[in-house]
Amino acid sequence: SSSLAAEGSTTHVARARELLQELRVFEAALELEKAQEVDPELRESIELQLQTLSEALGGLADHPGLEKQTTAGSSRSFPNEFMGVSVPSTPASARSAAGSRSNTSRKRDVLDIEFELEEKGASVEIRIEFYPDGKVSADWIVRDLPIPLHYILCMVNEIDLLGEVAPYIANAEVLKEFPTNKADRLIRVVSKPPIPFVTGLEAVAQRFGFDLLDTEWGAFALAELGPEWSKAKDANNAQESWRGFARPPPYQRGLKEVQVERVVALGYPTGPSGEKTTAMGSAKGDLNVPRSLLPDSILHWLVKMIARIIYSRAIEKMQQFEGTEFGKRLRNSSFYARLQQRCRDYSRGELNPSKAVNESSSAGSIAGAASVSGKASL
Repeated sequence: SSSLAAEGSTTHVARARELLQELRVFEAALELEKAQEVDPELRESIELQLQTLSEALGGLADHPGLEKQTTAGSSRSFPNEFMGVSVPSTPASARSAAGSRSNTSRKRDVLDIEFELEEKGASVEIRIEFYPDGKVSADWIVRDLPIPLHYILCMVNEIDLLGEVAPYIANAEVLKEFPTNKADRLIRVVSKPPIPFVTGLEAVAQRFGFDLLDTEWGAFALAELGPEWSKAKDANNAQESWRGFARPPPYQRGLKEVQVERVVALGYPTGPSGEKTTAMGSAKGDLNVPRSLLPDSILHWLVKMIARIIYSRAIEKMQQFEGTEFGKRLRNSSFYARLQQRCRDYSRGELNPSKAVNESSSAGSIAGAASVSGKASL
């Protein structure tokens, strides 16, 4: 009986790793909770992803585009707590949690920008807010991009190719890819936008990706947070690190360090077969650039120009995708093939919520037999 329980526990752990590779952290957490013996490193990785996702989705609770967004296909019912971590598994639960926040009476410094990326085509709405402590946030939504979501996921994830799509990128790189999945990465982006008296901006962030298509969110999610660099326990070692990775030196002197507090984006496949994408997101951090250097007129011009450049370059890449480096990486990756299939199934309403349950049930069948015998409880 004990050997059956141990074998069942091992099966649950293996299935949790599998689900995490597929970006399905909710299901991975539920699977791991069934295991009697858990790899501490795996538990820590899942908990970090759950905590990051919780902060990210909570940051979307007040997003003006969330209530207008409808999702397709079917969805499973998930709890709002996994492994002791509270995570809003539905937009309604995120809004409910946000309802308890206290509203401030301060005068708000808000800038709203709306424009079309092309005539009678995809449109953008963005709200930028500046805070008294120097931080800035942005909520945005782009509707009906004529680009399939799996292409966008590839272009976003292949961060070292960011300069092929976005302007003013001096350097973009993966500092470390962690073994949980292809989207678990520590990244650095150095940009040099035309802001007066600012040499450039350097941002280092921990990035995760999540497949939430089976949930009521009905989307793929990207979430970023600023790494909390910790010092070594050895007093003689001043090196700081994040998840065992040593903090890199600045890219170059004179750059403003962007302190990333939260970045989240949701991508929804739209259209009969997922040929279009609607995306919304929210970001908050400290640019370390005074508000006086960012007048509304410059922000209006800069946001529209950057968005339209990204859009035109992305359309150009899509039209010849197979011949680009993006296309090469997508073709040679089982990771992207799986994401593409998920998007296709979702758009056709063919995601089967019971499939994941059945997979988990079959994976735990050995442990279940042991449990019935009264010798194990999983």
